Amino acid sequence: MKQPYEIDLGVVHIHKNVVADIVASTVADVDGVSLIPKSFAENCGELFGQKVVAGVTVNVDENSDVSVDIQVVVRYGMNIPDIGRHIQDVVRSIVQKTVDISLKEINVNIQGIERGQK
Repeated sequence: MKQPYEIDLGVVHIHKNVVADIVASTVADVDGVSLIPKSFAENCGELFGQKVVAGVTVNVDENSDVSVDIQVVVRYGMNIPDIGRHIQDVVRSIVQKTVDISLKEINVNIQGIERGQK
């Protein structure tokens, strides 16, 4: 049965820091991958209340398309192209499910190789 009246409750705005937090927690769950650590400037910015997610940058262009840049360190011995594609697939899926946003681009930048155990 279709209801004759619809009630508009408003608009939901999602801040890009929320998307960055979701991406960061998703990447943290990928085996053999870690985000780059925070820089000194980012640590200082947090002292003044600026929210910083190290290794994740969310960009929104003039058409409201969202793209994500992810900077990671990969464990030695892993196939870098495969792990990059895996990160892209997992991030796209989780962001779509969590906040219902289709990401235009997911750029994975491998910043280094980590040797040994954590």
